Amino acid sequence: MGAQERPRRDNDDPLVERAATVGSRVLMGPGEPAVSEWAAAGLTLPDLDAMQHYRLSRIRERLASEDVAGALLFDPLNLMYATNSPNMQIWFTHNLDRWVFVATDGPMVLFDYPACEFLSAHNPLIDEVRPTTCFTYFIAGTRVDEQASAFAAEIADLVREHGGGNTRLAVDMIPPAGSNALIDAGLTLTDGMAVMERARAVKGPDEIAAMRCSVEATRVACGKMFEAMRPGMTEQQVWAVLWAEMLARGGEWMECRLLVSGPRTNPWFQECSSRVILAGDLVAFDTDLVGSYGMMTDISRTWICGDAAPTPQQRHVHDLAVEQVTRNIDLLTPGRSFRELTMTSWTPPVDEYRHYSCLSHGVGQCDEWPDIKFPEAWEAGGYDGVLEPGMVMTVESYVGAYAGGEGVKLENQVLITQNGPENLSPWSLDLDSFHVL
Repeated sequence: MGAQERPRRDNDDPLVERAATVGSRVLMGPGEPAVSEWAAAGLTLPDLDAMQHYRLSRIRERLASEDVAGALLFDPLNLMYATNSPNMQIWFTHNLDRWVFVATDGPMVLFDYPACEFLSAHNPLIDEVRPTTCFTYFIAGTRVDEQASAFAAEIADLVREHGGGNTRLAVDMIPPAGSNALIDAGLTLTDGMAVMERARAVKGPDEIAAMRCSVEATRVACGKMFEAMRPGMTEQQVWAVLWAEMLARGGEWMECRLLVSGPRTNPWFQECSSRVILAGDLVAFDTDLVGSYGMMTDISRTWICGDAAPTPQQRHVHDLAVEQVTRNIDLLTPGRSFRELTMTSWTPPVDEYRHYSCLSHGVGQCDEWPDIKFPEAWEAGGYDGVLEPGMVMTVESYVGAYAGGEGVKLENQVLITQNGPENLSPWSLDLDSFHVL
């Protein structure tokens, strides 16, 4: 049976049928303890069908504005945005053996890892599921070019069938063998990542509801990490608490291992290690957490370990970081330009203190567009745009003196509303406590 003729799933296999319906983890949802915790917090669960219709409409609006026949998406986060059908997301970041074709005016066709077609049986927005013809070297070996040609022929057929004569195709990320084969098949490739970043930037009501659930799950998990932290634990042991609690609430993964202590807090961007945390050490972390419903919670806190009082140096850098976060949140109003954010944001003196790589950035399923630069970086890499209601930003601060001493990392996640910024993570920024404000 050819690839185009293969059914979505093998309906005569009762085990596959069960896995595709009552066994679907998407349909089962995050489960307990998350659902009870969200109810206690007064949160409303998202309508996943409405969320997916909103997302697909956003994609197609962007595709139409770019005058392309459709999009071909490989990035697992873009795949999730388009399909809400998860499958081995981390594995597919380095083994591109799953993709989806979204016609601007036509079907959505998911190409899934062979024998995984049933995983999308729950999803009425996916019109067809086909097995992939993989062209990565790991799977195709010396037959890369042959497999890439077969892949490209299948995509070109879809574009010609549903593109109305338009052969322009937006592609987000693809190995050279794949892009070359698509061009050889007569298609013109455009920047699909730009399409998806702009589509994902403005969240719909159910995406915001899903994000509130993810943020609350992260708050509970961070609280348990704070309670567990003791002198004598390693950085990895503390970080493992957050991992475990996040996964128990339907989280997906964490994009980094950014938790450090004591002298390792300066400079920033070291990842957690086997270092033993001492009493009086600062412990700084950044969640970078793709949590419940695949929505990211990107917050940072810095705590002092044990019962020791902060030193004057620790308090000083912490005060600077708090001021940066709180003052810059107030700037996140609809209609404000990215350039204005850059030029009016407050920072500690950049010649005295190390700082983060950006002032703030978008957040949704991961770190997203836009990226707000520091003033000194504007000429080399800044770009303009305008904040809109429904965008979610995370406001960054890292302060670590070039002269030495420990550093402090703080960060809050903020929803842009018609009335101004709403702090989605209104939790204490204190060194010695963690609670809802």
